[in-house]
Amino acid sequence: MSDAATAAPKAGRQMGFNQMMVRGRVEETRRHGNTSYTRVLCPAADEYSRPQTLEIRSKSRLGQKGETITQLCVVGGYTRKAFRATDKETGETAMVTPVDHTVDAVED
Repeated sequence: MSDAATAAPKAGRQMGFNQMMVRGRVEETRRHGNTSYTRVLCPAADEYSRPQTLEIRSKSRLGQKGETITQLCVVGGYTRKAFRATDKETGETAMVTPVDHTVDAVED
């Protein structure tokens, strides 16, 4: 496992607001421009639940396919264009604003 694959907060540093520690297996890595996108499969909470999958954006590669990584990340997000949705049961219409979450690696 490489040093980048085990990025944890440095000694004496605490995790800040909107930060999280991600641990999981690298399923796929792709690059677009100067950004690397790593799809990580996190362990399931128990044998009956589904494992969570997320994608981490970073400047450098976080690990090889099949490797288990631990990475400090910052959680972010943005809203997309609102649209009108109709409830099929009641017929009521409401405005829905989708929110996309982002996960970015903390790289020192």
